[in-house]
Amino acid sequence: MWLTLAAAGLAAYITRALPLIIEVRGSPSDLVRRYLDALPIAIIAALAGSGVALPNGAPTHGAELVAGAAVVVVARWRRELLFAVLTGVVSVALLRALGL
Repeated sequence: MWLTLAAAGLAAYITRALPLIIEVRGSPSDLVRRYLDALPIAIIAALAGSGVALPNGAPTHGAELVAGAAVVVVARWRRELLFAVLTGVVSVALLRALGL
């Protein structure tokens, strides 16, 4: 267990310190820039997706999945993150109140 914790800590340190150590000349290509711009969103989506699909490691009755779908639809439609998040919160609350 200690070896795993040490390796994870070392990996986290290297990934954070590496950009400070290595100097890249010139500007990155458009493809690299688009990839780096999308990476934080993809990581958050992966972490949130597992929490929505299986909160506490067990499937729910579906309120979270329906609310998650509503969030995706509203986010694509309105392009406003706060409105999408509020839609998800209200959807989960209403669906749970209705017994789903």
